[in-house]
Amino acid sequence: MTAIQGEESVALTPERSASGVQRLLVYLLALAAVVGVLVLVLLIVDVDPIAAWRSMWNSTFGTKRNFGETLVRATPLLLVAVTLVPSLRAGLYNLGAPGQLASGALVATYLALHLGDVPGIVSVLVCGISAGVVGALVGAIPGWFKARFEVNEIISTIAVNFIVLSVLGWLLNGPFKGGYANLPQSEQVPPNATLPVILSDTRAHVGLFLALAFVVILWAMDRSRIGYRLRLFSANAHLARQAGIGRQRYIIGLMALGGMGAGLAGWMQVVVIDQRLYPTVAEPVGYAGLFVALLGGLNPFGCIAAAFGLGALLHGGDGLQIGANVSPEIIEVILGLILLAYACLGGWSAKHANTNTVRRSRRWTSWKRS
Repeated sequence: MTAIQGEESVALTPERSASGVQRLLVYLLALAAVVGVLVLVLLIVDVDPIAAWRSMWNSTFGTKRNFGETLVRATPLLLVAVTLVPSLRAGLYNLGAPGQLASGALVATYLALHLGDVPGIVSVLVCGISAGVVGALVGAIPGWFKARFEVNEIISTIAVNFIVLSVLGWLLNGPFKGGYANLPQSEQVPPNATLPVILSDTRAHVGLFLALAFVVILWAMDRSRIGYRLRLFSANAHLARQAGIGRQRYIIGLMALGGMGAGLAGWMQVVVIDQRLYPTVAEPVGYAGLFVALLGGLNPFGCIAAAFGLGALLHGGDGLQIGANVSPEIIEVILGLILLAYACLGGWSAKHANTNTVRRSRRWTSWKRS
């Protein structure tokens, strides 16, 4: 038996090495395909690709202020993504980040406008904690339907999005509407509700440290007892039930965790970026946070790289219109190409893994029979 296992490990080593090289080649080809299609699109609309790249680079990293704006865009994306990772690992597809983000933003704005002249630390803590709690509650509702009645979480989270965003639109066109330019928006939040900056002359704020703290927490949780129980629950719900892991409790908790991150992201959107509450406060962070989690490979540190890259794209797209005379909507084309490449790579990886599994099982069967 030992000899057979030794032969198997030796025999499989070249295949594993070859598969690693193949995977790297596929990634490089996918990247080349994305770049090639993007260059072709720019040429079709009569734009110099090199000028567009320089404009994006300068508007993203060219100055200290631009770099700070990139961090501002990346922070809520990272916060949403890293709190979605545990539920995605468990096969729970929480698409409710827009509604959870909007609910957190609504509560944070209401409290910021009604707390009065309280110290800044009090206003920040009350608004932030309340936004996270409300976001968690909004996320827990579809989780409860999933755990109690087996309602598909994709359908229920999208339904909650419609409800929350519709209520937000009604409030901003009615009782919560501010008096500025007769637009559907709230009054401007007071200065004591804003977050302290971490880079002078920029809007980069301490919320980045909060997002990074969630990354460290998730990393530590992966190596703890609760992380083991989550992996067991993600791998086999029936076995987890036999081990005494409460399925309903974990489903609701994971959905609530994603909602909490989205609620905190909504709070940051209002008090740092917009300074007011708009009906479109969840765009594009809501769904983009899910993309960041996927592009990061459901890894907390991978989410940092993906959030920073996507934040750079979102902020750099604003500079394309000025620096290269390109519509900023081209960024959506880039994101679509990246996600399409990611989906193709995921499909190739799954197919390749299944092929390797079949080959290994056949080899083992032949050795066993001999």
